[in-house]
Amino acid sequence: MELTQFFGIPSPGLDAADALILPWPLEKTVSYGTGTQSGPGAIIEASRQIELFDEETLIDFQERPRLHTLEPIEVDAAMPADRLQEHLAAVAHTIARFRERFLVTLGGEHLLTYGVVLGLVDNPADLTIVQIDAHADLADELGKRRWSHGTVMRRLWERGCRLVQIGIRSLSKAEHELIEDSPRIETFFAHNLTRRWVELLELLARIEGPVYLSLDVDGLDPSIIPSTGTPQPNGLSWQQTMELIRTVAAGPNDWIGADVVEFIASPHPPGCDITVARLVMKILAYSALRVGVRELNESPSDVAG
Repeated sequence: MELTQFFGIPSPGLDAADALILPWPLEKTVSYGTGTQSGPGAIIEASRQIELFDEETLIDFQERPRLHTLEPIEVDAAMPADRLQEHLAAVAHTIARFRERFLVTLGGEHLLTYGVVLGLVDNPADLTIVQIDAHADLADELGKRRWSHGTVMRRLWERGCRLVQIGIRSLSKAEHELIEDSPRIETFFAHNLTRRWVELLELLARIEGPVYLSLDVDGLDPSIIPSTGTPQPNGLSWQQTMELIRTVAAGPNDWIGADVVEFIASPHPPGCDITVARLVMKILAYSALRVGVRELNESPSDVAG
């Protein structure tokens, strides 16, 4: 599929853009359902069917933010898995040129988050990653691989990142023990998310310094987005997801970027392609709003479960 500009809006040019969209069709280590390489193209194509006015934030994308869709990151189909670390480092070097703009990366498998983060910050230990996900992704190895979609948060934790994990409902005993032992990992499991919802929002609202949102679409309930490699029941609702994004946007942090990963294009569009495109739209809208969104977030939460 030929990629175009997100929403089909003409680009103002790279230098004039407020926010950048980066398609990265990485698929090298998926362990069950395949097809994440199809995600970026399907999301961009579906975005052309979305209204450009967001009724919640009152953002009109014909006016702001000015968007530029970058050329997709090339992924060599013949690249062996043992060259993944090299590939991630090369992309990080490219991404470092985009630090002055809000960057949304469209995946592709979750491993790409490592390359994006290393490109956006000098010191990963300064960064808080807000991870919406069904899986902890904290394995030291998965399928005898240290570099995998299931080890990405372990590798970032080893670089010093702080992790706030939301909606986790699939992990190993070793991952659970790491969570229990590490003060830099705060995990809000799906089974007690309702009870801890206010605590979670208060934590997100207090975060300072650079923040990065990593959103694996399997973090949402499969009734919303079933098209992913390893869907799990009891995921986040759409309203819960919006409240989390809104809270991150309203905080005193420096929100530097986001990714949406592990999406597989529907074999019969529209499927949920347009749902994921709208999810990207909401991230862009809230990141553009930033100040005004505080007023939206002052109303009492009615989305606790």
